[in-house]
Amino acid sequence: MMSGVGGAIGILADAAFWAAVIAIAAPLLIAALGAVICGQTGMLALGIEGTFAAGALAALLAAHSGKAHWAALIVAAATGALIGLISGTLTSPLHLPQRATGFAITLLAAGLSQFIFGITFAANSTAPATVAMGSIDVSWIARLPYASALSDLPYVGAFGRALVHATPPVYAALLLALVVSYVINTTPLGLALRACGGNPEAIATQGRSVHDLRVGASTIGAALMAIGGGTVALTSAGAFSFSLVSGRGFAALMLAIIAGWRVGRTLLAVLAFAMIDTYQLYLQHRLGDPPALTLSPLLPFAIAFIVLVATSPSTMRRFPLSAD
Repeated sequence: MMSGVGGAIGILADAAFWAAVIAIAAPLLIAALGAVICGQTGMLALGIEGTFAAGALAALLAAHSGKAHWAALIVAAATGALIGLISGTLTSPLHLPQRATGFAITLLAAGLSQFIFGITFAANSTAPATVAMGSIDVSWIARLPYASALSDLPYVGAFGRALVHATPPVYAALLLALVVSYVINTTPLGLALRACGGNPEAIATQGRSVHDLRVGASTIGAALMAIGGGTVALTSAGAFSFSLVSGRGFAALMLAIIAGWRVGRTLLAVLAFAMIDTYQLYLQHRLGDPPALTLSPLLPFAIAFIVLVATSPSTMRRFPLSAD
């Protein structure tokens, strides 16, 4: 028993474990940041699942047409921005119900994406192969002051070794978190976005347009959600299938809600979700997939849902059935 417990805890000292954690967390964080931007303005991004899937398909098709990874992500972002523009216009200026509109967009975008995926790759007997993004070596960070001391700490050192050999989306996700946090918390634009969700009447008295801000936030937020999906498609080792993105969009939205639309808390929630998800995969691999672990892939979603139910009532009061 002790050896089993020791082995389970020992997973946390494995740099490969942390590499998998941050690889899973990066696209979730990018998508969750898009949900945070929308949530700050009072827009509940229920179309995130469909947008995530559409972004994955757009990036995959662009990559298969010969475009570079960065160009494929731009295509994904443009696809998401279009979806966000349509969603924001329907729910803010046109006052359609947010929840109904969001679910309709998810069903339409996700269904259409899988249909296009099916007819595009119908001739393939296997899922289309993808060329995963390579990692970036920033091991020079280890030569910075105090870095070597931190690398010797248990668990912290393993996380650091994984972080300095990560893929570009990991660094992009962390940079985006800093940028979004700065804009929301310290700039006049961020103040206006927060007022849209908390006190939209104040925006109107300042001569600003609540609708313009909400549509803009929906457009930018959806672009990030689609980039999250595109990141999954471009960082998947081997072959891509929609099972890799199923539920991930809603998971990102759940985590943003749990975090109260705060960027820092969203980062921590995403990391916790990715740790649980990766941990159950490692346990399955090490223990030989026993029957007791058959439902373990649902564990991170179940935990996130329980926390969501416990924390969401106060967070969700800012979202009317239709935008003001």
